[in-house]
Amino acid sequence: MERIGQVLPTLFNNFGIEEAVSLKFLRKRWNDLFGCPVKDHTFPKDLKNGVLYVVVNSHAWLSQLILLKDEFIKKLHVYGIKDVEFCFGRIYRNQKEKEEEREITGLSAQQREWMEDITKNIRDEEIRTTAEELLKKYLLFINQIKSGQNKN
Repeated sequence: MERIGQVLPTLFNNFGIEEAVSLKFLRKRWNDLFGCPVKDHTFPKDLKNGVLYVVVNSHAWLSQLILLKDEFIKKLHVYGIKDVEFCFGRIYRNQKEKEEEREITGLSAQQREWMEDITKNIRDEEIRTTAEELLKKYLLFINQIKSGQNKN
C-alpha cells in the first residue's frame, strides 16, 4: 500500500490543484516579491503548465516587463514557474479580494468546518495556509465535478 504522501502530489498535479495552490500563494506574496511600482501595474491572472500569465495595466509597463521577463522567471522559478507571459488588461483594485471571495463562496458550511477542523492543529502558519489552500481547491474541484454530474 502506498503512503498518502506519495499519492497526493501526483493526484494534486493530475487535477491541476498544485498549480491552483501555487497561483494562490503567488497572489498573496506578489506585493512582497515585486514591490512598488511593479505590483501596482501587474496581477498574476493564471497559471497553466508552468506558465504564469500576468496582466499588465499599461502598454508602457508591458513593454518594460517583456524586457525583464528573464528576471521574473529567475525569481519565480522556486514556485514552479517555467515561463511568464505578459498581456495587457485591466486590473481592478479589489481583484485579489474578489478571487479569494469567489473561491470561499463555493464551499458549503459543512465543507468549511471540515477544512478548519483538519487544519486547526497545524502550528506553522505557512504550512497551515498551504494546507487550507490545497483543501479549498480540492473541495471546489469536487463541487465542480458534482455539479457537472447533476447537469447530465
